[in-house]
Amino acid sequence: MPFRITTLVDNTVSAGKGLIGEHGLSFLIESGGRKILFDTGQGFALPHNAGILGIKLSEVDTVVLSHGHYDHTGGLKSLLSCNSTFSLIAHPGVFVQRFSKREGRTHEIGIPMMQRDFEKKGVRMVLDQKPQPLAPGITTTGEIPIECGYEFADDSLFILNDRRMVQDPLEDDQALFLETSRGIVILFGCAHRGPINTLKHVLKMTGTREIHAVIGGLHLMKASKERIEKVVESFSKFKVKKIMVGHCTGFDATVALYREFQGMVSPNSVGSVMEIP
Repeated sequence: MPFRITTLVDNTVSAGKGLIGEHGLSFLIESGGRKILFDTGQGFALPHNAGILGIKLSEVDTVVLSHGHYDHTGGLKSLLSCNSTFSLIAHPGVFVQRFSKREGRTHEIGIPMMQRDFEKKGVRMVLDQKPQPLAPGITTTGEIPIECGYEFADDSLFILNDRRMVQDPLEDDQALFLETSRGIVILFGCAHRGPINTLKHVLKMTGTREIHAVIGGLHLMKASKERIEKVVESFSKFKVKKIMVGHCTGFDATVALYREFQGMVSPNSVGSVMEIP
C-alpha cells in the first residue's frame, strides 16, 4: 500500500511560494483513498498552507491528536468550519486544562475547544488510551509507557487537578506509525513521553527491530547533552535510515543527529513530502 505524507504545519518552510510557518505541527497522510490529519498546528497556518498546496480539508476523514497542546490542536476550529464528518481520535485526557510556567508567569496552553464543541457538530470521537488502527498499515501508539525515566522530566508543564496545579504526566502523548514496504515510519507530534520510549513501544507493537524513518518533533529543545547523546545512540541501535526533524526538536539535537547520521538527516518543514511506494 503506497503512502504520501505532506507536512502542512511546522516551524519552518521549505521552498514554495506563499507557504507560512508557525510554532506547531500538522501532517496529512494519504493512502488507499484515506486522508488522515495528524495534528492541526496553532490554527493560522493550516487552512492557508492547505489552500496553497491544493489540499481540501473538507475531504479529511480522520483527525488524530498527538496530545492536547494548543500548537497541535489550534487548527481544529478552522477544520470544523469546513468539515464535521471526520472522526476524531485522541487519548481521553486530551481535553484536560493545561498550563506552562515560564519566568514566573502561568500561561494556558491546552486545546482551545471543549469536548461538547465536537459533540454539537456531530463529530464521531474515539477517546481511548489504547492503540487505534486507522487504515491498513496506519496505527496510533496509544498511551506510551515510560521505560526510560530520564526522558520524562518537564517541570514547566502543569494540569489542573482538583483545583490544584500538578505536574502534567502527559499521558495523552502518542505517536502514529506506518507499516510500509520500506519498514516502519514513525510520526512524532512532540514526543513528550520521550522519543526512546516511543521507539521501544512501537518496536514491541510491531515485532520489528528496525525503523525506516522518523518524522516530526522530538522535544529536545532544553535537553542536556547527555540525553541528546542517548537519543542519537538509540536511533543508531534501531537502524533508523531517515530522520526528518523539526518543530520542538531543537538546534543542538538536530546538529547532533546530523553529525552522527550525515546524509540521512534533513529538516522537516512546511511543504515537505515523503512518498513510499
